[in-house]
Amino acid sequence: MELLERARILAALPKKTKQHLILLEIHSVLDSTNSYALQYKGAMPYACLAEYQTAGHGRHGRQWISPMGSGLCLSLKQRVQNKPLSGLNIALAVTVVRVLHLLGATDVGIKWPNDILWQGRKLAGLLLESGKNSEIVFGIGINVKMPECNSNINQPWVDLYSILGQTSPSRNILAAKIIEHCLQTLTNYPQLGLSAFQQDWHRFDLSYGQLVTLETPQIENKTYSTGIACGIDEEGALLLQIGNQKRRYVDGEVSLRL
Repeated sequence: MELLERARILAALPKKTKQHLILLEIHSVLDSTNSYALQYKGAMPYACLAEYQTAGHGRHGRQWISPMGSGLCLSLKQRVQNKPLSGLNIALAVTVVRVLHLLGATDVGIKWPNDILWQGRKLAGLLLESGKNSEIVFGIGINVKMPECNSNINQPWVDLYSILGQTSPSRNILAAKIIEHCLQTLTNYPQLGLSAFQQDWHRFDLSYGQLVTLETPQIENKTYSTGIACGIDEEGALLLQIGNQKRRYVDGEVSLRL
């Protein structure tokens, strides 16, 4: 098991990123890196990692399971002006996949809005949350080298080691790359907008042109919409061709299994 080391992560960061990043913390155990980062009141940008989370979670409160030292549990906190920043979660998902491709995992793609998959199995999940005073917390969980027997996970999953074998990056190098590129996106997005990421989104989009079902949460029950996925609009909403109409959706869970 390779433990996270603050000195190794900082050494792998470019000088410009190190100067920009105010604080990097590594914890043995937290309930959730995102919850911890939301409560952090110091200067930003701030990065928080944990070897193990007791209450890791993703979108819609879904549990994120990552055994001790087996994955990357990371949150970044940044103050971002001009909220709301529609499409930022899309831009961050594209950023993470760009990093994974650079590291050799070239078959990795995105299921709208920000589930990262390899051959239909989940590799990583992202969660973007808003705090006070224009604060954004971006959390990411990546399976790096998971135990072979992990029956607690109720969906197909994969880890980087299974994809890349001995060429799989160390957790410290992976942490540094994700911090570097995602912090750059958080900093530049208010000026760049989603347009700088749409071309790569189209390249990474696993649903484009396919018949999909979108499950949308409602107050009392769920609704289902089935149509041809047509990518995203300029705000990151999912576009579905249903009959003669093209409709946009800002929330929901995409399924390719009908």
